Amino acid sequence: MELGELKTIVAKIESDMLSVPEEVREILGHDTRLIVGTAAVLAFSAGTSYADILRSVELIQDDLKLRMAKEKSGTSKPRRSK
Repeated sequence: MELGELKTIVAKIESDMLSVPEEVREILGHDTRLIVGTAAVLAFSAGTSYADILRSVELIQDDLKLRMAKEKSGTSKPRRSK
């Protein structure tokens, strides 16, 4: 999956369970860890090294900066991955 944005509805399905789109489940696998911030949640496969997670976060950060610049200039709406 390329860098992108997926829209979903967060709803409590069962106790401590969350509905996650298939594209995200394919990346994360069954054993998933979360780091919770005040405005976002970082989800990653439990077997992923922190170095790989950090590199992924850096790519996402770069993508967010580009989206902010485009939003500010009014040149483009955020794209959505398929």
